Amino acid sequence: MLQLDREQIGHFSEMDLAGILDAGGWSAILPKSLSDSQLVCVSDQLRAMLWGEGTQGPDGTPNAAIAMALLLMAKSHPSPPANGELFEGSMQQLREVMMVLSVAADREIVNRLLNRPNDEESLTMLTGIEAIMDEASHPQRAKKSRTRPRAAV
Repeated sequence: MLQLDREQIGHFSEMDLAGILDAGGWSAILPKSLSDSQLVCVSDQLRAMLWGEGTQGPDGTPNAAIAMALLLMAKSHPSPPANGELFEGSMQQLREVMMVLSVAADREIVNRLLNRPNDEESLTMLTGIEAIMDEASHPQRAKKSRTRPRAAV
């Protein structure tokens, strides 16, 4: 059985993420670009947040996962809202982005374990986040696209 001891992987904090972002830009924070230990930490942090277990690490420092989700939301929706808020979305939107990020991180872990790299995983994740952000910005357009009948194949 595959298993890791949490104490062996350490903690990936918001400050660590800031260092990666400064050194390599936004693409350096994608799951594909993270080191093995950072990737496993982010996956664990996302699971903890999605299950309501908190956003702090064992030492009390903020986890990197929430900052990753917010940065990717900002990247996929670069124009600032007219009302001056950071995002027009809701906590539900943030949760959806964290779920997409969680799936992407888990898939990257499996890809590495099986030695089957997939360069399109990052693009798929970003497309999913953009769709979430676009739906929040244009709810009528998203509603129409969900109710539009599909063509027969």
